[in-house]
Amino acid sequence: MKMKMPFDGFYLKLLDEQNGTHEYEEYLRNCKENPLTEEEQREWTESARAAIAELERINAEPEPTRQSAEPEAEAEGISSLQTPEPTELQEGCCAVQEAEEAPEVEVVPAEAIVPLVKIGGDAPAEKERWAYASELIGDAFQHWGNGRVLLDMGTGRGKNEFIIKKLVSWRVDEMLKNTTIGRVLCLCPLNTLHAEMLQRRTEAAIAEVDGEPTEIAMTNDAFYENMLEVRTYQNIETKYRNDPASLKKYLTGFKYIVADECHYFTDFSSYGMNTYLSLEVLQKAEADHVVIYMSATGEETYKLLEETSKTPEDRIYKLPQDYQHIKQKYFYSRENLVMMLKSLPEDEKAVIFVSSGGDLLKMKEIFGDTAAYYCSENNPKYGKMFNKLTDCIKDRELQKRYLFTTKAFGIGTEIKDRTVKHLYIDQWKPTDIIQSTGRKRSLDVDDTCTVYFRDYDADWYYGDLKKFKAIVIEELKPAVAYLAGAEAFEVFRNSGTPDSINNKIRKCKIMEFDDAKGEYRVNPLGVRQLKRELELLNEMLETSYKKVFAKYAPALAEETVPYCFDSVVDWINAHLNQPMLKEEMYESIMALKVFKEYKGRPMGQDALNCKLQIYGVKIISDKMRKRGEYYQKTFWELTRI
Repeated sequence: MKMKMPFDGFYLKLLDEQNGTHEYEEYLRNCKENPLTEEEQREWTESARAAIAELERINAEPEPTRQSAEPEAEAEGISSLQTPEPTELQEGCCAVQEAEEAPEVEVVPAEAIVPLVKIGGDAPAEKERWAYASELIGDAFQHWGNGRVLLDMGTGRGKNEFIIKKLVSWRVDEMLKNTTIGRVLCLCPLNTLHAEMLQRRTEAAIAEVDGEPTEIAMTNDAFYENMLEVRTYQNIETKYRNDPASLKKYLTGFKYIVADECHYFTDFSSYGMNTYLSLEVLQKAEADHVVIYMSATGEETYKLLEETSKTPEDRIYKLPQDYQHIKQKYFYSRENLVMMLKSLPEDEKAVIFVSSGGDLLKMKEIFGDTAAYYCSENNPKYGKMFNKLTDCIKDRELQKRYLFTTKAFGIGTEIKDRTVKHLYIDQWKPTDIIQSTGRKRSLDVDDTCTVYFRDYDADWYYGDLKKFKAIVIEELKPAVAYLAGAEAFEVFRNSGTPDSINNKIRKCKIMEFDDAKGEYRVNPLGVRQLKRELELLNEMLETSYKKVFAKYAPALAEETVPYCFDSVVDWINAHLNQPMLKEEMYESIMALKVFKEYKGRPMGQDALNCKLQIYGVKIISDKMRKRGEYYQKTFWELTRI
């Protein structure tokens, strides 16, 4: 009987690309000339349904459900980041996997593996011909044995596309051809990413049978649904803490575990109590699973992993961040944000990343219904006050002219909208800045945008920055004291009133009291991350934000210039080298509405010169010495620097 190939022969296309053959073209031509009869189509559908039924049997174990975070079982490895011995999670896993895995291939073709070893650096120039993850990795993934794989790749480099369209597609084909099951579990940090990954899974499944009857498309979607499962890290953490035996059984149903946005283990640990638990699970799972860690900003996580065990060089893949779609980069002053947004062309959209939910409230008062506003639904104070994600972006296009959002939107979410021409980023952590910049995905060479990074002034350094530092220090105190031992913790407990000390402990997001055990537990990854943030803040205070930005995000900092208003440039050209009374020049400058007074206090010469220096001019002052109407009056004059 004529037989329809899985996914319309998609795997033949991959083989053709590898071997230089034309079997895929011949297959398509044969399908067109000799279409399946209704009976043959029915038989194919029945065989597909049988395969799905087998997958569903394997996946019969109920998925982990969100449970109460109340402690029910002892968590291991609280005070250590060393990899625990693979005991609990590995017992009983191998027998199931042996029956389900494809045979291991000992000899891997050298041309199939293109490793890039250096973590945290740029890709060698000769490797930059690969634009996407699938191109760089080639067919090497088909030969990965159990253990760790690192995809250290910039945003927009196709990491998730590789997982869905290459790895999962290959596993489905292998199941249909050889009945070998190698299911994929993808973990992500946010509910928004969970929904995004599910959408991509469905899109990929339907795309592979484009033009086929609806029933075939639905069957293909079912294949993908059963082969690729998506969960949040928090889901795994809750299961590990409350029912580790159930989690162990659950993980035996997978061959591959994908740790998407794996900077979760560092960046999210400063305000997450349980991040170390999911890392423990993954490190244990490396013994009998292929565990793929991937992120555009995973340098700190990769360093963390390397401290426990070295990653084989041929399992590290790097692609640098690609910013070719960014036509210009500016530093902007926060006081000018509203003016800049209102001056944008009416047919252009903007995404504005703000620092907090409080900033969202301020922007909502100004822009009202012309904009959408988003922050994490899990935010205890602001989560329910703003738009749902689906009201902000649909089919990867903005639904309003402006989108104001926190960094919750800046992780994993894609924007594929030609009208989005401007990104404003009010964030100080280099990893947050890189992630936010990467949300805009270019559709072609003409789909460009402009990015604006906040330029922090002296008020921020001596106000907000010092406030951030104080918060981090207070957050660290109880956790560090507890980890130092009973004596050190007792000293901390006696360093203030009982109410004040208990309040500090309650506010500490990386430490909590375990009622079941009658003692505290600490997130060691949280301690590590807060210390890292404290280092960054101290470095900014000692040098400057721009120098830290250039150090940790050099590709973005390069060729970034201060934003200059045309109105100010024109005014300067009209008044250059023309002495004016101090009061008259000040009023004339302020009438431009570009420079703002701090709390209604007029700016002095030095303050104005700090703002004018980006325009290449400064104010010099002198007094009229000649007796007359302006005797002893102060005159200001603009001169080139």
